[in-house]
Amino acid sequence: YLYISLILLPQHDPGDVFTHTYFMFVTAVFACVGTYFYNDIRYREFLLVKEVEAAREKVENTNQQLRSIDETKSRFFANLSHELRTPLTLILGPAENLRGLLKSSNDPVCDEYLDTIEENGYRLLRLINDILDLVKLDSGESPPRPESVEVKSFIDGMVSNLRPIASMKNVAISSQCDVQTMPIVWLDRDRLEKIILNLSVNAVKFTSSEGSIVLAVAVKNDKIKFTVTDTGQGMSEEEVDNVFVRFWQADMSAKRKHRGAGIGLSLVKSLTESMDGEVTVTSKLGEGSVFSIELPAIEPSSDASDGEKVNSSEDVLERFNSQARARTDRASTQQSLLTGKEQVESLPEKTEEVNSTADRKRVLVADDEEAMRHFIIRQLGEYDLVEARDGDEAWEVSQKYKPDLVILDLMMPGMDGIEVTRKLRAHEQLARVPVILITAQASEAPRLEALEAGVNDFISKPFSTVELSVRAKNLLNSAEFEIQLSDNNERLESAYGQLKEQESLLVHTEKLSSLGRMSAGIVHEVNNPLNYTKTALHALETFKTVLPEDEREDYLDVLGDAREGVQRVIGIVSDLRSFTRGDEAHMDELVLKDVVESARRLCSSGMSGMKFSVDISEALLIHGNEGQLCQVMVNFFQNSIRAIETKWDSPEEGEIIVSADENGDGALLLSVRDNGCGIPPDIQDNVFDPFFTQNDVGEGMGLGLSICHRIIKQHHATVSVDSEVGEYAEFTITFPKTD
Repeated sequence: YLYISLILLPQHDPGDVFTHTYFMFVTAVFACVGTYFYNDIRYREFLLVKEVEAAREKVENTNQQLRSIDETKSRFFANLSHELRTPLTLILGPAENLRGLLKSSNDPVCDEYLDTIEENGYRLLRLINDILDLVKLDSGESPPRPESVEVKSFIDGMVSNLRPIASMKNVAISSQCDVQTMPIVWLDRDRLEKIILNLSVNAVKFTSSEGSIVLAVAVKNDKIKFTVTDTGQGMSEEEVDNVFVRFWQADMSAKRKHRGAGIGLSLVKSLTESMDGEVTVTSKLGEGSVFSIELPAIEPSSDASDGEKVNSSEDVLERFNSQARARTDRASTQQSLLTGKEQVESLPEKTEEVNSTADRKRVLVADDEEAMRHFIIRQLGEYDLVEARDGDEAWEVSQKYKPDLVILDLMMPGMDGIEVTRKLRAHEQLARVPVILITAQASEAPRLEALEAGVNDFISKPFSTVELSVRAKNLLNSAEFEIQLSDNNERLESAYGQLKEQESLLVHTEKLSSLGRMSAGIVHEVNNPLNYTKTALHALETFKTVLPEDEREDYLDVLGDAREGVQRVIGIVSDLRSFTRGDEAHMDELVLKDVVESARRLCSSGMSGMKFSVDISEALLIHGNEGQLCQVMVNFFQNSIRAIETKWDSPEEGEIIVSADENGDGALLLSVRDNGCGIPPDIQDNVFDPFFTQNDVGEGMGLGLSICHRIIKQHHATVSVDSEVGEYAEFTITFPKTD
């Protein structure tokens, strides 16, 4: 506004006013138009961001729904597996039993009915297995398990197995093999078998009489190619395009000639792709079809032996089940399992023991389906049977009846079979009871969890009655053998302990015997010098008259000390003789402090410079043999002197403390403590053993403390040792209370 007011003043040229006004107008127009388009772009950008966010949220919701649908599908197939396999068991099992019962009747009508039941039952089972294989492949639960495969033997074996089926339709089947460059490859044999079997059975089904089928294999350019060629009815272009679509069939009408669910070829495609392979098909209507499977040709490593599989959890479980099934012989044992089929007619109102015989094994059967319980019980009539409706009852009944075998369904109300197994393994009395888990689950996760919980065996629904009986019998026999082995081990351990104890006693006795013989020899040898010394002392006493009067008293004192010492040695020798012969030593009422003082005097030369203190009341009396107790104290003092000399450079730093007092029970405790090098903890229990010593050769035979121990024992006392290496050692004798 200021600018406009200025240009409108009279002194301005009208041309300049127009120019400036036009310039301002054009600038304003440009600014407004630019602002409009800029705001429009920003608005469109904002809308686009909102659309992207909405699309992202929609995609996330869709993914979440897909994950939820996938989880629902997995749960559905797991439940479907359980719900279908259980009735299949109750169809195929009784049919097997009926065939055994009617075997002798030779009724063709009954045989035909049973054939129909079994054929359709196994057909349904194959269909369930194919569906579950697809589910496991889709979910990634079943990784490949490669092994060394000898290609020619594999193809020849497949042809041999398929020839009876082909011959029923008068179809010729043969093989061609060109694998000279790599006769052995690294492949998943199980998946390859399913692929070739599916393609070959389809070829037989769609090939008319007088036709032919060729199974060929060749290795070229690091690829192995399997082909199944037939001269059947062939397929149109539309059919070829859809042949691997899941659940698709060429003839979807109600009047179709060939049965099927459209799963087989879809399974072939999934199995092939799981091994990084490719499946193709070429066909011409009315002339036949050629299915080709191309897989990577991998040569086995040098450490992989022929037929050896890479270990995996699924492989272990499948081998576990297949090996157990292979041990069953349906024809030879079928009739014998029917003897007890009518022993149980109805479930008791409350869980209880169904039948009982003292000398039979007890088996617990736990399943939430009444028909399945009755079926299992009828197959195990040779045992005492206890049944439970769910996991909680199974646990209660197990504690009450202590079964020898437990058969559990995996999926039960309350606790499932795995939880019950964990409780059994945690129970002291039931920890070793074998457990069979009956499962219809296709997934391996619950089986691995069951193995970790302690399950001994699996039976997959549907199962053969022979399989159930044989597995139960094998587990019971194994458990009985394990119990016998455990009992034998306990007896052997007990016997071994007794032998060790007897060995220790024999060694100890032999040591004491050797000690006795040695001591007897020492006593004999010491007696002669003692007699000479006594005679010499007696002779020296006669010389007192020739000595001056002022020297005579000292002479007699020295002579008396020598005579006292000799008498003590004689007493020790006498006691040692009694000790080695087991004689009872003469016991007197003694002043304990006097006994300690006598021992100190005998060891006084070795204690020179050491601190020695005695804390014993003059009133403390002890009932014992003075010579033997003096010998014990002398031995303790000598050990203390050696310990002090080992630790200290100067004897003045050594100290021996002797103390005695009565405890609250009236017993007398006498202790000898020194501040020497101490005794290591690992040898404190051995210091009283005969001939045990840590002294150098020539410094002792390890008999001193052993003799002391026997002397103390003869006095009805006990001795203990307490020590800390480098600090102290203390021997304590506990004398019984005197009356």
